[in-house]
Amino acid sequence: MSRVLLLGAGGFLGGVIARELREAGVDVRTTSGDLTALGPGDWARELDGADAVVNAAGRTFGSLAELTRANVLLLAGVLEAAQAANVRLIHLASAAEYGRTPEGEASREDGPAQPLSPYGASKLAGTVLLQEAVRTGRADALALRLTNPVGAGMNPGSLPGRAARELRAAAEQGRGSVRFGPLGAYRDFIAARDVGRAALHFLPDQAGAQARGVLNLGSGEARPVRDIVTELARIAGYSGEILEDAPGSPRSGDVPYQRADLTALKMSGYTPTVPLALALGELYVEGS
Repeated sequence: MSRVLLLGAGGFLGGVIARELREAGVDVRTTSGDLTALGPGDWARELDGADAVVNAAGRTFGSLAELTRANVLLLAGVLEAAQAANVRLIHLASAAEYGRTPEGEASREDGPAQPLSPYGASKLAGTVLLQEAVRTGRADALALRLTNPVGAGMNPGSLPGRAARELRAAAEQGRGSVRFGPLGAYRDFIAARDVGRAALHFLPDQAGAQARGVLNLGSGEARPVRDIVTELARIAGYSGEILEDAPGSPRSGDVPYQRADLTALKMSGYTPTVPLALALGELYVEGS
């Protein structure tokens, strides 16, 4: 079984990946501190004895400088170190790199990538570096372009996290309504546990070891964000009114529709199987 250095283990997805890998018997090592400050010698020590490095580190919000350090410069350092150590790299990329997808269409890995946020732009810059390293044969690397992962441990400031908290409180207090922003945007949601299972699938000694470059990782289904709130209300036993008259998120307005094409993912031998309802149940129970 592989020995893995996991970056970002303290975050939502990093924690999920650590649990999934360890349950499968993988020897998982973690590191902390400012990873962007590590030099070649530091990385050589961190990677000593590892067969793979999984990069779940990064930033979603922040200044341009912060996003660049976390999502571009860190990945560049990891790429060079993995190449020098002959270690496989599995990197978590983002569907935000695609930007707007026409309604009814699915984003393909070889399709246009036109991000509409500094976050998406910084993630795309990192992915382009990885693709170039793979193209020139300098790295054994794979970027998993995630859609919207959901599960226990996610940020309470995210829509699913906030909805779970608000609906629990509303059910306990007997409130007649709960207010959200518009919930009509369509998103591709995936259970976070499927991200952890995918990280396992693509390790050097597993079935997906030959996959390189970029693969979408989502459910392949676009559903209204409203479905997430409705399911959480069902789990909470909340029967009051769900209003959509609060100010909306500009990010949702910029990208009203999202769906990942999973053709290449399935050809690699991996298919997500964890039901979204189960992931939402785990999110809700964790916050109880």
